[in-house]
Amino acid sequence: MTTFAMSLSNANKNMDKHSKLTAIMLTAVTALSALSSSAAETGIITSTSSDGKTVVVNALNDYIIKVSNFMPGESVRESVSAVMEKQPFNGTVSTTGQNTTMTLPSGLSVTVDRNSAGVTFFNGDNRMLYDDGTRNSSQGMKTLSLIPVEGGIYYGAGERGHSLKLNGDTLVMYNRQNYGYTEGDPRINQMNICVPLFVSNTGYGILFDDYAAARLIMGDTIKYETESRKPVSYYFIYGKEGIADVTSQYTLLTGRQELPPFWSLGYITSKYGYKTQEETCGVIDTLKREGYPVDGIVLDLYWYGKETDMGRLEWNREQWGDHKKMLAGLKDKGVNTVIISQPYINKIGAIDNYNMLAEKGMLTKNVAGDINDVTTWVGEAGMFDVANPDTRRWLRERYRSLTNEGVGGWWGDLGEPEVHPETIVHHNGETAREYHNQYGNVWSSIIYDLFKDEYPDTRLMTLMRGGTAGLQRYSVFPWSTDVSRSWGGLQPQVKIMLNSGLSGLGYMSHDVGGFAIDEQNPTDPELYVRWLQLGVFSPILRTHAQKYAEPYKYPEYSQLLRDLIKMRYRWLPYNYTLAYENATKGYPLVRPVNFDGITGTPADTITDEFMWGSEVLVAPVLQQGAVNRNVYIPEGKWIDWNNPEVDYQGPAEFSYNAPLETIPLLIRNGAFIPQADYAMENTGDYNPAAYTILYFPRGEVKSRYVLFEDDRSSTSSLDRGEYALMTFTSDAADGKITIGVDLSGYYPGMPAQRDLSFVLPGICSKVSEVSVNGVTIPFEVTTKKDLKFSTKFFNGKPLKIEILAK
Repeated sequence: MTTFAMSLSNANKNMDKHSKLTAIMLTAVTALSALSSSAAETGIITSTSSDGKTVVVNALNDYIIKVSNFMPGESVRESVSAVMEKQPFNGTVSTTGQNTTMTLPSGLSVTVDRNSAGVTFFNGDNRMLYDDGTRNSSQGMKTLSLIPVEGGIYYGAGERGHSLKLNGDTLVMYNRQNYGYTEGDPRINQMNICVPLFVSNTGYGILFDDYAAARLIMGDTIKYETESRKPVSYYFIYGKEGIADVTSQYTLLTGRQELPPFWSLGYITSKYGYKTQEETCGVIDTLKREGYPVDGIVLDLYWYGKETDMGRLEWNREQWGDHKKMLAGLKDKGVNTVIISQPYINKIGAIDNYNMLAEKGMLTKNVAGDINDVTTWVGEAGMFDVANPDTRRWLRERYRSLTNEGVGGWWGDLGEPEVHPETIVHHNGETAREYHNQYGNVWSSIIYDLFKDEYPDTRLMTLMRGGTAGLQRYSVFPWSTDVSRSWGGLQPQVKIMLNSGLSGLGYMSHDVGGFAIDEQNPTDPELYVRWLQLGVFSPILRTHAQKYAEPYKYPEYSQLLRDLIKMRYRWLPYNYTLAYENATKGYPLVRPVNFDGITGTPADTITDEFMWGSEVLVAPVLQQGAVNRNVYIPEGKWIDWNNPEVDYQGPAEFSYNAPLETIPLLIRNGAFIPQADYAMENTGDYNPAAYTILYFPRGEVKSRYVLFEDDRSSTSSLDRGEYALMTFTSDAADGKITIGVDLSGYYPGMPAQRDLSFVLPGICSKVSEVSVNGVTIPFEVTTKKDLKFSTKFFNGKPLKIEILAK
């Protein structure tokens, strides 16, 4: 080590051999003692190898370790992905020979080889990953190699639709739009949001701290090749209990998404595009007249005129005679309006903005400092350089003005960016290849920071289709862009939501019904029904297409479609609790079947099923004409939602009967599913004083479920502790079921009492008594063997419900 050499240079050259050897040994012991002592205090091991390479291993908390490796003369830039502050170090550090080992209370340990700068990660005594310390640089590419233990299955990497299992893939980290994609399309292994992250089912993840163009090669040796000009660090993220813990720690590191606007969990209608004020109001009026609940409408580019007006960012007064009145009128009906903007300023319809922005240096330039125009699908245009603080301030002011007029949410389209010439050099000195993936994050942050500063009590919804690691912290609701309206377009959506969710994008959704139509066959009613079924159990339910987007355009299935959208509203209590789990734990709403620690089973690679939270397994029908499908269930007992007299013992695979009106749903044994079982025109009709609680016990089972409540509007309810948690517990055994209900917490406006209607679907017809806190109450057993009873629940007065069998 260099430290040793410096110490030895001061040794007395006239010592005899024995004295010199003694001095070397004492100096080494002193240096190692100092190293261990310092690391034990800071949780940072810094070591320089025999070839001059420096490695820094920094424990940010008990689960996350940052590794930086660089040669003399190199520097590692500050983190571009992480926002988490380093936590106090609670571990231990020891040195044996050439190895220094840091052990953390979580069970994670890391050993640094001071000779080679190699780093090895262990789970207890089990090695998980080895970094041999080698860093290569050639032809503008820096390469980092990691050697995992055999047997792991890898997920994540952002928005990927080709596969859930990423082993053997070469994953390009450069955001790309793929218009009209379908299942099997080779383009969809590289989509709009690339995240340099992989998650292993063996309980860890790696995030490369980078946003430059790169490749992640998922072989026996995992290689990360980047065009970054500086050495790239990485974060080792430990998941003690499996990938759920990895996801939780990853979102802690890169920032968690705040609670969503409550209305965003309802139904949103969208099309390319509603062209006038009259058409927009007419769509909402028709939806309401036809009995569809609706909470939002999205306006595509026609709000500012026509395609070549892109970048005007002003309402077209001919098409929208009184847009302020329209926005207020829609809001009065419980409908929020979301409008689009793009990164480009067209040189025809937005020439005034173009000239002003060019004069003030806010457009992208080339290396010579000249404006670097781009060719978009609507013609020649300038491009906002969001790396320039002046550009960000100008855009912020436009967004502020439009928000003040009544706009309820924002849609950032084309933000990969879709067209981003490599000749561009951004204001911060980074080339297009270096800055490309980061563009969407910075663009999103403009809107996010605006709302934080000027609308601190308003929750934000931003639809954004480009970005990279940490995008979720800007209240972004991404979607899988311009998918083909076809069965092939429907089929990758589960994989996209799963990989995205494990990459922090917990609200990834899709254009329900399919966007890009075949003009010769523009509609497929069966496809629309199946897609809407998936949409009901997706983070955002938004229909969107070039034509025939709205459900009332399919009158042959009007009642079925209406019932599906109403189903979305009945599930609001459960879904809002999933939003709480996302905000506090980072869990995505759509989760792999093995999310909660099940590994080494077929659950590791299932691509057409998912968990909706922890209690519900969703197996959407994705094949044309199918009236049944195979369903895999993991270990345990699962109850059929559609026929609750039937249950299945897992692990098992079986054929599930699924005619067009049926979406296969399996409920975990012992689950509580809270429902809002009353009519709603929009989420404003939600009533936290009335719940229907579906409870599914089979055999002996103990369970626990926590339901989240707050005022559904405050941006600070979690920070201030202004929320309530209603806890349901159960113990079913020996002919007796005991249910407990308790509540903790408070928020302004919280109801003093709640009406709880319990339903135990398909349980049996042999119930002799139901009591609440020792008092017998009436109950009903239906012909479908559903047990039903109701009770009131007062704050501060827990319930003990006992159900006795005959």
